[in-house]
Amino acid sequence: MTIAESGAAAGPGGASGSGGAAGTTTPSAGPPDERSAGTPDTAGGDIDRLHVFDGLFLRAEHLNRIQDYAREFGSAVGRSGGPGVVDGFQVAIDNGELKVGAGLAIDAAGRPLRSRHEVSLPLKDLRAGNDTFWWVEVSRATWDYGETAVQGLLCEDPCSGATTNRQFTAEGVRIELRADRVAGLEEQLSPNRRNWLASRLFETEQHNDTPWPADPSVLPAAWDPPVDHARPPVRVALVIPVGSDVGRWIVDAWSARREVGAPPPERWWQGRLGMRPWNVYVAQILQFQAQLAQWRDVLPDTAADPATGEALVELEAELREVLGKARAARSRIAVEMKNALEEIAEKVRQQRAAEPGGAKRPLPPLTGRGFGELPPAGYLPLQSDRDLVEREVYRVLGDTLSLRFCFASRADIAEAVQQAQHRDRIPLDSGADVDILIPVTTFGEGGTWTGGWVAFARSRQVYCQSPGDDRHGAAGPVERGEAQGTDVPSGVPAGVPPGDDVPQATGDAQDGDSERTVDESPLAGSGDGP
Repeated sequence: MTIAESGAAAGPGGASGSGGAAGTTTPSAGPPDERSAGTPDTAGGDIDRLHVFDGLFLRAEHLNRIQDYAREFGSAVGRSGGPGVVDGFQVAIDNGELKVGAGLAIDAAGRPLRSRHEVSLPLKDLRAGNDTFWWVEVSRATWDYGETAVQGLLCEDPCSGATTNRQFTAEGVRIELRADRVAGLEEQLSPNRRNWLASRLFETEQHNDTPWPADPSVLPAAWDPPVDHARPPVRVALVIPVGSDVGRWIVDAWSARREVGAPPPERWWQGRLGMRPWNVYVAQILQFQAQLAQWRDVLPDTAADPATGEALVELEAELREVLGKARAARSRIAVEMKNALEEIAEKVRQQRAAEPGGAKRPLPPLTGRGFGELPPAGYLPLQSDRDLVEREVYRVLGDTLSLRFCFASRADIAEAVQQAQHRDRIPLDSGADVDILIPVTTFGEGGTWTGGWVAFARSRQVYCQSPGDDRHGAAGPVERGEAQGTDVPSGVPAGVPPGDDVPQATGDAQDGDSERTVDESPLAGSGDGP
């Protein structure tokens, strides 16, 4: 920092002049250039514009400098907003080709990645095996076009026209398939691979943020801002092979795709403090919802021929059981048999979906549809009557999770899903506490379930106690945290089922009480409670 006397003349580029009393200014360090204004207290930023004046002999380098200035200026602004996809870049596979639609994204350097056309890449040359999958990445590409005559060069015949050059430069995108691997992918059954791989990639993403709470016994010694932020590639999907057959693929967008989110500083410190960035959280929810939607098929009308429907379901279950036992197969013959069984199981599923007169059945159990882990919150479609909601949820999620059923407005459900942003994911084989949020139109007598879906959210895990306060009682500490609804007074054990005669708390929780809510039915007195 330099200190200039009042009224001192400005130096080149607005820098302080060198005149003045000793100790109040900094002497010139040399002539100005792109690195400095000529003084030690200035530094160039590689955003240089053309300084135009009368008598300047305008050449190509000057016009290029004008374009360079606009590009570098825009890149700096774009980078400050953070990388990610803005819209488009939808990915699908059709007739053995990867199709990537038009779209707009911002890369980590702040440059726009815009495509106006669909790109097709053949998949026939990809080779499955060795736990391999592929990222679909978008990067910047430029090329010159528009051949035209060069009308003359300086110090040569100005009208020679002897050479040609291309007069335009296009800025577009390049779509690439980049191979990667995660150990253990091939050991998973084909229906399980998508969710299994997504869980590992989400875990790796969080680990790469180097959150210090991962080792809570040690606080970082320094909290300085990073010199430079990470510059990840722009990814729009995963391509996962189904078995060893290179003709069958799974496309998973949300395990890879990240929409434009927070600016780099905010994204950095969220990860460092053990928080989950919003665009990562949304991607985890959408990955689950997209995979779940693909499994919702139609079944034969079992009311007309229940034996046929039950037989097909039982046959598929038996095939899945055999495939589970063959998971660790390594010999060539065993692998071929496992692949053949997977094809049969897939044909059975397709047959069940293609039967005429089909009607949608309730959602099948998630563990039987390749799900081993859920996001911290999400939504479940339910084709069920109001009186069967709880039974259907248990059938879909299994009986391992600790479920609590709550009734809430849609606005409060949205808030509950938002509040689960930083919580852990939900392994279906764990005893994690999960709140099932049932949307209702009104509370009290006459309130009704809106039908069609319920939400789930991992419960808050917080226990608070004032020093010297011993109010655990026989039930012990309250383990389950805040959910949606009204506050529960101290001493109410976790997991109170709906309809229990529990007094409702009024006002704020007392010191030392766990902050928790009751899942008291808003339909009390209506006769419709679960």
